Amino acid sequence: MTSWLKQALIGVDQAVPGMADGAIGAWLEQPALTTADAALDFSRKVGALAACRLAAVTLEAAPNEAWQAAPEDPQRLAQDHPWRSLCNQIFADGSPRLQYEACLRLAYHEHHLPWSVLPSALERGLRNTALRPALLPVLGARGHWLARQRTDWQYAATHASSLEPGVDDGDRIWQEGSIEQRLAYFRQLRGSDPQQARDLFLAQMSEWRAKERGEFVSAFAIGLQPLDTVVLEPLLKDRSNEVRQSAAMLLARLPESAHARHLSAWLAQLVTSKRGLLQRTWQCDAPQAVDPAWAGAMVEAVRPQHDVLGERAWWLYQLVRQVPLSWWVAHTGMSPTALIGWAGKTDWSLALYRGWRQRVGASDPVWIEAMLSSDVAEFTERKSELLALLPVAQRERYWPRSLDQLQSSGALNAIVGAFASGETLTLEYSVALLPSLRASFESDQLRYGIHLRAPLLELAGLLHPDSLHQWQPLLRRDDLTAAMTECLHEFERIVAARLTLYALPDRPFTELR
Repeated sequence: MTSWLKQALIGVDQAVPGMADGAIGAWLEQPALTTADAALDFSRKVGALAACRLAAVTLEAAPNEAWQAAPEDPQRLAQDHPWRSLCNQIFADGSPRLQYEACLRLAYHEHHLPWSVLPSALERGLRNTALRPALLPVLGARGHWLARQRTDWQYAATHASSLEPGVDDGDRIWQEGSIEQRLAYFRQLRGSDPQQARDLFLAQMSEWRAKERGEFVSAFAIGLQPLDTVVLEPLLKDRSNEVRQSAAMLLARLPESAHARHLSAWLAQLVTSKRGLLQRTWQCDAPQAVDPAWAGAMVEAVRPQHDVLGERAWWLYQLVRQVPLSWWVAHTGMSPTALIGWAGKTDWSLALYRGWRQRVGASDPVWIEAMLSSDVAEFTERKSELLALLPVAQRERYWPRSLDQLQSSGALNAIVGAFASGETLTLEYSVALLPSLRASFESDQLRYGIHLRAPLLELAGLLHPDSLHQWQPLLRRDDLTAAMTECLHEFERIVAARLTLYALPDRPFTELR
């Protein structure tokens, strides 16, 4: 609609011919649709064309290539399968979380999406890249055939499930797949054959854009080993800051690398101790001046103009954010909790806290627990990010067990933000949460708590599947507003859809309302 919008902004003082080709264009130009009001004519035609775009999928012609029929797909959902209409509704107006879950359930039962859903599913995957890992395996051969017919669906054109028997899946994906598919294959290869992954990276890296190189470099975290230094160390001079930083963070985890040795030596000079009468005490200082060797170690000499850190604190922070957190425990002998308390007594607490926060990862659970238990703003303001690094069962220890308490403590949005698609709350926590969820609909909370409605719908998709049978549909009160009724209806629609997705063979399917 870009061309139509431009014309509307310029002004429609007279009829605009040629808005479409073929039969639709001829229909739009018929005298019955022409009046003395040029703006009205223009609006009608734009509306008609918009309806045409919604009514059909446009396939790009390939005049130089013979069309090949779409292959059969024996794994597609049968015509009478209870999930068939459900998939249509989920991909028409379901949430991204529900779409992801539906794909996982299809894959679990070795089913593919019904053909009628493929266009809308491909369009969803185009707009939501996070959906693609679950979507691609359930498109089936016909879905991948359809993806090859449109340029903007090329992300799904090649996938292992669409390859012919006997074809080398990995080689085909690497040569013909989208960047997302190649990255997924590269991650898999990092776990099974790191040497081949290194060879592929070195052979292709010059062809990738900076963002793509950065994503592949980050994948080296899988099965990171000393031999990776051969690939990573030259990347410290890459023209992309993102690539340089990713390589630096990985090299710092390899004690044998020159980068890790330099960082440890620089920090050891700044974090020193002295023995007192009763115990050893530790001090932290910041660099006094720029070290020329920093140029190749991802330490920028010039502080950003608007950063709250001072110049020396800026230098210290850049060293801290690269060094693994295990170094601090080994160097000082203090626990993470003790180190956080010690840092608060130094002159450089903000630089230390910020650096530690950027360095912490899923492999540092003790540090995460210590950060969550502290009252340091650098950690409390990013609580949802820290919680997302923990396994679900550990996250829940920090959450109240009722909706009211979650809301008053500010943890409600943290729960929603801490779960990736495909993850759910534990059964125990879900069961504990259900009574307060029900009470929120039975009370007037939603009448005035507009901000509660979106998180409630997210929670409907986060409840553990085995807890869904405990939800009993609520009677519609006469005094509910339209918005409250819509929220309750959507909540129960999500619950019903998920019940259907998890229905067991000996349990009747629950039809989507």
